[in-house]
Amino acid sequence: MSDVPELNQLADVFLAADQDFSAAFMTINRFIAVLKRDTTIPAASVFPVCEKIVTAPAYRRQKQAYFLYQAVAEALRAVVLRSGAGTRGDRRRAMALLDSGMRQSHAALRRAMAEGLGMLPLAVDQARLWSMPMERTEPVALEGLPVCDADWLAGRGIQRINGWEWRGRSLRAETRSGEMLVVKCLRDDEDPASLCLESAWMDRLRTYPEPFERPFHVPRPLAHGQGYLIRAPRESRRPPAGTTLHPRRYAMAYLASPDYFHYPNETVRERRLTGDQVHRVLSCNAWLLGRLMAMGIAQTAPLPLFHNRAQRHRREDNGRYRWTHAGRLDRWLASCRYPNFGVSGLRDFEHFEIVAGQPGQRYETIGSHLISLLLVAGSYFRNKAPDRIGVDAAGQPVDTRDLFDRPLLQIMINEIYQAYYEGFTGERFPEDMSITPTHLVDRMIEEMGVDRHMEEILRVVDQDAMDPAMFVSFLQSRGIPSNMAAGIPKGKDDIPLMTGPHLGGFNQPISLPELIEFAAVGAARCVAGRFRKECGLEA
Repeated sequence: MSDVPELNQLADVFLAADQDFSAAFMTINRFIAVLKRDTTIPAASVFPVCEKIVTAPAYRRQKQAYFLYQAVAEALRAVVLRSGAGTRGDRRRAMALLDSGMRQSHAALRRAMAEGLGMLPLAVDQARLWSMPMERTEPVALEGLPVCDADWLAGRGIQRINGWEWRGRSLRAETRSGEMLVVKCLRDDEDPASLCLESAWMDRLRTYPEPFERPFHVPRPLAHGQGYLIRAPRESRRPPAGTTLHPRRYAMAYLASPDYFHYPNETVRERRLTGDQVHRVLSCNAWLLGRLMAMGIAQTAPLPLFHNRAQRHRREDNGRYRWTHAGRLDRWLASCRYPNFGVSGLRDFEHFEIVAGQPGQRYETIGSHLISLLLVAGSYFRNKAPDRIGVDAAGQPVDTRDLFDRPLLQIMINEIYQAYYEGFTGERFPEDMSITPTHLVDRMIEEMGVDRHMEEILRVVDQDAMDPAMFVSFLQSRGIPSNMAAGIPKGKDDIPLMTGPHLGGFNQPISLPELIEFAAVGAARCVAGRFRKECGLEA
């Protein structure tokens, strides 16, 4: 049997009567096989089959419904990815079906259709990126490195006008030129090449041939004959408590704008942004994240997000949060304390990576960007009163919903997404399309404003992986006084720790699933919008 009659017969049989779940799954997978084998075959018969599957209530009740809808999305993608004469109408119809399925109420259907759109390939996947550093293969020189002292700086025309101060693992100081001098020290468990790569990213972005359309300050790394790596000044011998640096104090140095460490969600009253300022800063950074993603470049950690920090050392993913799994989000407010974007634009270039040619990673990264931006938006309101956290004297969750400004949060969300979409697609977000679910703002205030989930559990298996000193240090980092921590037996019982607020109970789903939906649909619309533009499939 040739392909065309076979597909028509399959469609006729399927549409003639109600088919059970297994028959539907087999039918759609047969369509996928034929469509991929023969890219010229007419696709008309696939559409009524897909429409029937996504609208039939019986399939929605199945536990494995997601896999059926995933197959439907794959069949429609096979049509979308066709090229040549006479395919335009079918491609647009397939895109429309994916989009309409993504707007249905059924969670598994929305997820499958969003993934189908979000993982479409783009032109950048085939582009030769402008010689960006993807990895460092040559050895890093570690001997004879200069020390960042007054003489070394003077040789580069730099003069400090005050003493050093710590900001995390970085020493910083004002200079006579008005710039900020920053010495970023290597952590004990890091590869020195990571600092060299971060410096290289700064240099390449500073010389990018096309200017960015939004404010984006890229610091100037200080290089020397051996490269970027230096030894930190003697003040680095006494780092802040809890900061473990490499014993040889390897570092990189750069000059940055004075507001480089000014964050959108400051806790200090004198440094806090106004409502008008904060939504503009978030919008600017959303545009920059989207624009770089369109170039095949990702800031992979706008926030340090984890599923469970305590288990990060025994998990293959290091406990990093993957929103596609919709698990609880560990210590969301703490993760927002120092975001890797601020008043001057994006920061921490150590987290920049090439993702061109990886549609799946791009889809997840865009979703992570959107989640991070919304978390920081929520933390802006919480940081009006940073001491209001946890449980009250009666053991009840602290309620901070009064700190939130609902209209301002709505503006933040709308402008974040509009800016990201515009940065990524190069087009304004269509006015006739909804940006967010109408209840997202209320759900964010409800879950981010009330600290219902404070508990983290240190499992026995995680305790056994620690030596005694690490065990006590871990407990201290979770707020347990040193004298009490020293008296807790290691490896006897699971230990509950009040480390939240978290979004969701320990080993439970996220308590704000609307945030996951926003990420999925938002990422899919970004990719679909750019794909349509590149392929001339605009509605």
